[in-house]
Amino acid sequence: MSFNKNTNSSNTCSSNDSLSIAQLFRTYGRLKNFEKHAFIYQKNDISKAAYFIEEGLVKICQFTDEGKDVTFFIRKPNEAFGLAEIVLDTPHPCYAQCLRNSKIWVLDSHVFHDVLESDPIIMKEVLYTLTNRLIHHQLNLELIVAKSASWRLASLLNQLSITNAQGEKVVELMLTQEELSNVVGCSRQTISELLSKWRSDGIIEHDRKKNKKVLKLVKIDEILMKNYGV
Repeated sequence: MSFNKNTNSSNTCSSNDSLSIAQLFRTYGRLKNFEKHAFIYQKNDISKAAYFIEEGLVKICQFTDEGKDVTFFIRKPNEAFGLAEIVLDTPHPCYAQCLRNSKIWVLDSHVFHDVLESDPIIMKEVLYTLTNRLIHHQLNLELIVAKSASWRLASLLNQLSITNAQGEKVVELMLTQEELSNVVGCSRQTISELLSKWRSDGIIEHDRKKNKKVLKLVKIDEILMKNYGV
């Protein structure tokens, strides 16, 4: 199978995952709707497909023996996930759960393998994506050790942000403080104290629209430029 078909989608890929990978899913995959809190797959499920987010937000997580949710990664629109399991032909090591109603492209594993074997460009892009994520995860581990919780939280919010029509950085906050603490690597109380302090200092602003909790990152870059915190 050669990857030379044209896709009818006018969307473009705006994240770290390549345009070629986006086109791969939009050409050969099928678009499915997932409701908020729905599991796309669960731990130890057989890897039958790879996934690409058109709209929505997905967390990759684990549950402890006590039932506590530990979130490792957040996947945003124009990001693929489940690739490594397909390449290695292993079960999923974590859970993938929607944080909001999501539209996700599903690409069957046999199609994914066929394209990898026939198209060196896609093979290169998948290798690049997986390697880039490995380095990113290593850097995250270093940041947990070397950077303050305030810097890590600011970095996470910055990654999740979009720029609106007014040129403002905004985040539709769909993660609970407990989930934020899992990703950042600190206590929930620390998250609460940081957000409260940032609101008081004018670093962030709350803006509730249509029952959505939106944060305006007014001066978030100041935190990333220095070690700001409680």
